Amino acid sequence: MKELLALNKIFLRKSFLWISGIGSFLFSIYVCFFFAEISAKWMLIIYSLTLVIIPLFLISAWSLDWFRKRRFKRKILAQYPFSELASIGFVEKTLKTNHNSLVDHVVVAEINDLHIAFDVDLHTPKTATFTVYGSIYDMNSKEYIQKAKDYAYKNIDFTPGSFTRMIHTKKESVQSIQQLQKVLVEFTHIVKKERFQSLALIK
Repeated sequence: MKELLALNKIFLRKSFLWISGIGSFLFSIYVCFFFAEISAKWMLIIYSLTLVIIPLFLISAWSLDWFRKRRFKRKILAQYPFSELASIGFVEKTLKTNHNSLVDHVVVAEINDLHIAFDVDLHTPKTATFTVYGSIYDMNSKEYIQKAKDYAYKNIDFTPGSFTRMIHTKKESVQSIQQLQKVLVEFTHIVKKERFQSLALIK
């Protein structure tokens, strides 16, 4: 909990105030038009919901996802060969924004001159993800859609802002840390082939 707050305290505070303010503002507008139809009891209940309960519920759900993702990541890192990631360079840390805008640390390695971040997909918790962030400019939408389909067969998620090599720990057999390193090196060759402008994640 201390680390969650240390990394996200400002965002959580702002989110609480925004959610609380917007909800209360919208209900206040409703009250202006239908004041006679709402009893004082219901006004108190609804303001309690918009000011405190709903914001706390949403923030609690986001925080729960943050802890769940950490737990899933620990499970993968406890399995060989992922437990040996440090031996192939995954020692540096950087901050990454999760799907709910909360940030957390991820480990990063430099492989074949590209920075690759290790993480886990919250929706498929047994899948390890290795991502190169950046951008690609010389590709129209039709080419992008086709490339995304082609790479999907190679367990690569391709977006305009990232290349991600996905490894399902139960379905894809990776027997050693050397084999995992080979998979990632091959992945970097694919990224470079597309003239992807990678983003530096570590100094």
